[in-house]
Amino acid sequence: MTEPALVSAQPWSHLEARDGLLDRATVATGSIGGVRVRVLPEPLQTERDGTTVQAVRLLVDGRLPAPEAATLTGPAGELVVGSAPAPDDTSVRLLVRAVTEPTEVSLALPDLGDESISFVLLPQRQWSVHVVHHSHFDFGYTDPQTTVISSQRSYLDSAVELAAATSERPDAARFRWNVEALWAFADWERHRPAAKVAEFVRLVQQGSIGLSAMPYNLHTDTCSTEELHELLREARRIREQYGIDFTTAMQTDVPGQVAGLPDALQEVGVRYLAVAHNWAGRSMPHQNGALDLPRLFRWRTPAGNSVVVWMTDSPHGLAYMEGPMVGLTESYEVAETYLPAYLTALATRGYPFPPGVFGAHGETAEGRPGYPWEVLHLRTQGFMGDNGPARLHLSEVVRRWNETWTSPTLRVSTNEDFFAEAEARHGDELVTVEGDWGDWWVEGVGSAAVPLALAREAQATVSDARSFSQAAAWLGGQAVPTERADADAAYDAISMFNEHTWGASNSWTHGDEGYDSGERQWQWKVAQALTGHQRGRDLEEHALVYLADTVATPDDALAAIVVANASGATRTGAVRFLLKESTVPLDAHVAVRDGRTGERLDPVLEPQSNSLHRESGRWVTVQLRDVPAFGFVRIDVLHADQGAVVPRTHDALTTPAADLFTLENEYLRVVVDPQTSTIRSVVELATGREVVEQHAPAGFNGYVYDEYGSSGAGVNHLSNKLWSSDRLELLASRTTGGPAVLVERVSDAVEERLVYRFAAAGVDSVTVTLRLRHGEPRLRIENRLEKPVTRTKESAFFAFPFAAAEPVVRYEVSGGVTGDGLAHVPGAPQHMRAIRNWVSVQDADDAVVWVTKDAPLVHPGTISLPYAPFPASTSPARAATVYSWLHNNVWDTNFPIEQGFTATFEYAIGVRSHPAEPVEAVAVQTTADLVRPLSAVPASGSGGAGVASAELLTISDPRVRLVSVVAGDDDGTSVVRLQSFADVPVDVELAFGAPVATAVRTTYLGDATGVPITLDASVARTTLAPFEAAAVSIVTTV
Repeated sequence: MTEPALVSAQPWSHLEARDGLLDRATVATGSIGGVRVRVLPEPLQTERDGTTVQAVRLLVDGRLPAPEAATLTGPAGELVVGSAPAPDDTSVRLLVRAVTEPTEVSLALPDLGDESISFVLLPQRQWSVHVVHHSHFDFGYTDPQTTVISSQRSYLDSAVELAAATSERPDAARFRWNVEALWAFADWERHRPAAKVAEFVRLVQQGSIGLSAMPYNLHTDTCSTEELHELLREARRIREQYGIDFTTAMQTDVPGQVAGLPDALQEVGVRYLAVAHNWAGRSMPHQNGALDLPRLFRWRTPAGNSVVVWMTDSPHGLAYMEGPMVGLTESYEVAETYLPAYLTALATRGYPFPPGVFGAHGETAEGRPGYPWEVLHLRTQGFMGDNGPARLHLSEVVRRWNETWTSPTLRVSTNEDFFAEAEARHGDELVTVEGDWGDWWVEGVGSAAVPLALAREAQATVSDARSFSQAAAWLGGQAVPTERADADAAYDAISMFNEHTWGASNSWTHGDEGYDSGERQWQWKVAQALTGHQRGRDLEEHALVYLADTVATPDDALAAIVVANASGATRTGAVRFLLKESTVPLDAHVAVRDGRTGERLDPVLEPQSNSLHRESGRWVTVQLRDVPAFGFVRIDVLHADQGAVVPRTHDALTTPAADLFTLENEYLRVVVDPQTSTIRSVVELATGREVVEQHAPAGFNGYVYDEYGSSGAGVNHLSNKLWSSDRLELLASRTTGGPAVLVERVSDAVEERLVYRFAAAGVDSVTVTLRLRHGEPRLRIENRLEKPVTRTKESAFFAFPFAAAEPVVRYEVSGGVTGDGLAHVPGAPQHMRAIRNWVSVQDADDAVVWVTKDAPLVHPGTISLPYAPFPASTSPARAATVYSWLHNNVWDTNFPIEQGFTATFEYAIGVRSHPAEPVEAVAVQTTADLVRPLSAVPASGSGGAGVASAELLTISDPRVRLVSVVAGDDDGTSVVRLQSFADVPVDVELAFGAPVATAVRTTYLGDATGVPITLDASVARTTLAPFEAAAVSIVTTV
C-alpha cells in the first residue's frame, strides 16, 4: 500500500539514490508468478563444505520464495549450494558455485511460479577494499569555527584511545584514522602535553594514524604560487621534528585542484594525492571529458613532477561520503545491503549511483567504463555528515564482515596503505595526464569581492616584504629578525581565508550554533582576510625600514627616499611617497633629484587625505626610469625656489570632446566612447595595430550586469539544484553601463589621466580612471564601484574583447599556465576559472597582455550562465575576449548571498616595449607594475650619502619571474624563489650584486634537490623545466 505523502518528492534523496544503486547493480529483472524479481549478482564470496561460492541476491516485490527451493542452472548443472542470511526482509541471498568465466544461467523459483529468468553470471574479483576513516574537516559550515576546532581536537584524542582499544584485534579491523587536514594535528599538538603528542607520533609511525601533508582543504586556485609551497611548511616542520615522512595528501569537497599543486607536494616528498570532488550541482566534469578519466591515474606537471591520484566524486558516492552512502556508518546489515551492490555497479556501470544522487543533476551520465581493478579506496566518516567524529563502529563492521566473507576483504585503512597496494599492483598501468585541474566551485569566491582582493594584495605584499628584508642584508645591513615568523603568521591568515569553508550551511542566518550560525561564521572568515592583509602590510613596513637603514641622505638634501624594486627586471614606473611635515614644512617648495644622475624629476603634489586623522604631510609622485632589478634607487628631496608645475586640467567647456576622451603616450593611444562608457580604441603606436575588437557583444572595459531568476534566500542549495537550457531561462535581465559623465581630464609630469563616471544597474555609480604613464607600454584601468547590498541573484562583469584573427590565449594560474596549446586534466572547467594575474593573447606576431589585480574570476570567450550546465549567454563566442567576473552571489550555501561595497578593481593592458620582447616578459612586467608597484621609504642610514642605487640580482631570461627572496634556515642564507613562464626548458643565469659563496638548487622551502647548478664569480647558471617553480639557496659573504 502506498503511504500518503504531503510532499511527493525531493531532489537529492540519499534513500532514492540507494534504490538507484540497487537498480544499477541489477543484471536481470523478470516476473515469476506475477511477482517482480530482480537479480543482483554480488561480489560476496566464501566457502561451503570446501566449495568456493559467490552470492546472488534476489530482490522480490512480494512474498519471498524459499531459498532451498530456488535453482540456478548453468551448462554444468545446478549451481545453488545453499543460502546466506539476507540483509533485509525484501530479498533472498543465494550462495552458488563460483564461476571462472561468464556463464549463461537460468533462475527458477518454483514456489512462486513456473517462469524463469536468464542472465549471465560473471566471475567475481577478489576485492581489497581500503576503508579510509576521516572527518572531512570544515572550518565551520556545521557549527561556529570555535566549536568545530575544539571538536576536531577531541577527535584526535578519540583516535588515540580507539587505536589502543583495538590493538589486539585482527589487523584489518584495528582502528585507524586519517588526519585529512594537517592543521588539525598541529593545533592539537599545541594543546596537549608532550607525552600525549609522543604517543600520537608513535601511532603515526606504526601506521595507525595517517597524516595528510596539506593543512586543510582549499580553493587552491586562489592561492599564490608561493603560497602553494608555503602550505607545506608544517609538513616540513613535522617531518624534521618527529621523523615522519609525508607520502600522501588529501583534498576533500572542492572539485578541482590547480596546476601547480603537484610541484608543491613533491617538495616535501608527497607521491600520492587522494581527492574527493563534490559536484554539489555546480560541477559537470563528466560532460567535459571526465567520463574517460580513471579513478587512479598519474598527474604530471610540465616540470616533470607527478603524484598518483585517487579520485572519487558525487556519482561514486556523494564524493567523500561513499561509506555513509553504503551504510558503513549505520549497521552491519545496512552495509551488507548496499556495499555489495556498490561494488557490482562500480565494476559494471562505471558510476555506481544514478543521476540524481546528491550533487549530480538528473541528466544522462552513461558511457563511463567500469572500474577495472580489485583494490579500492572508500572514504567514510563517523556519521553521514561533515566534521564527523572518530568512531569504533567501523572497526566492528569490518571485523564482522571479514569473519563472514572471504571476499571482498575490508580493511580499516590509511591512504598510505591503499596507495602502497594500488601502486604495487597497478603502477605500470596508470594513465598519465597533465595540466590544470581547475576548481568548479571557485566561482563562489566572487561572493566576497573585497575580502578576496585584500587577501590577494596580502599575497603580493608578503612576497615583496621578505625580498626587501633580504635586500637589506645583501646591502650590508640586517634582515628583519622576525621575517620568517611574521611571514608565517601572514600566510596562516591568508591561507585560512582560502580554505574552502566560507560560512555556514545556511549562510544567510544569524544564529549562534549549528547550520544557522551564518553571520558568526562569516565574520570569523572575513577576519582571516583582514588579518592577513594587516600582517602583510606590517611586515612590508618593517622590512622597508631595515632596507632604509642601509641608505643615507646626502648632506644637501632635505630628505632622501629609497625606491625599492622587488622584481627581477629593470622597471620604469611611478613612485609615490608621503613627504611628512615633520621633515619638510607644508609650505616649503621642493624639488626631486635622481640620486644616480642628478637629473631633476618633476614632482606631482597632492594633499593628504583624511588629513585631520592621518600623518601630516603631502604626497609626492614622480616617474622614475630604469629602477634596477631587485634593487633600489635613491631619490633626493631638495629645497626649491618655486613650486612644482601644476598639473594641467583640460577645460571641459573649451576642449573638444574627442580630445577630452583621448589619451596618448609613447606606446599607446586610447579613445573612450562616452555614449557607452567603454574604451572604443586602443592602438599600439609602434605597429599601428588596433587592440580592441570592434564588433564585440560588449565594449572594452564595458560593465555588464546580470540578474537571475532564482532567489535562494532561506532555501539551502537552491541554486545548486537548478538547471538552465541554452534558452537561458534563469537569466532575468542583462544591462550595461549608461553614458559617461566627465570627472576630470589631466596631464601632468607622471601621466595622462581620464576619469569619468556612469550610472548602471546593480551599482549606485561606477567611476573609471584610465592612466597612461609616461614611458610605460601599458594602460592602467581603475574601476571604482559603489555597490548596494541586495539578495537579488546577480553578477557583474567587465568585458575585455581583444582583436585577434587567430588568437592563442593563455592564462596564468597558481604555479603554472593553462590555455591554448597546453593540456588540461579531463573534466576541468573551461567556462570559467580563477587566474592568478595575467592573460596573454598572441595573434601571429602580435601580442597583448591583460592583468587583473583584485578580481581573479574570468569567463573566457563568452559569459556562461552560472547554472548547470553553464550555457553560453553571449554570441558569438570569441576566444580573445576576457570577461572579468567581478562579483556574484549565486550560491545558496557556504558562501554569502549578499554583499555591498565601495571599492576599486584594477586592471592593466600591456604591449611590447620592443619588437622582440616575449609575450611572457610583457606579462611579467605588466603584472609587476600593477600588482607589485615600486615601494618607497625615507632613507634612514648614516655615514654620508653612500651609493645612490644598487642592483642585487638580474635574471638572464625575462620569461623567468623573481617570486621572492626569503631567509633560509641558516644565518647568511637566502632562498631565491623563481618561476618560469616559458613552455620550454630555459637556461638561466642569475647574476648577483652581492658576493655569493655557494649556490644550491632547492625547493621553495629550502631543501636541496640535487638539480645541477654552477656558480662562477657570483653568477649562478642552471636550467628550469617548462613552467617550473624552483629555488636557489645562496650564502652571501657581505
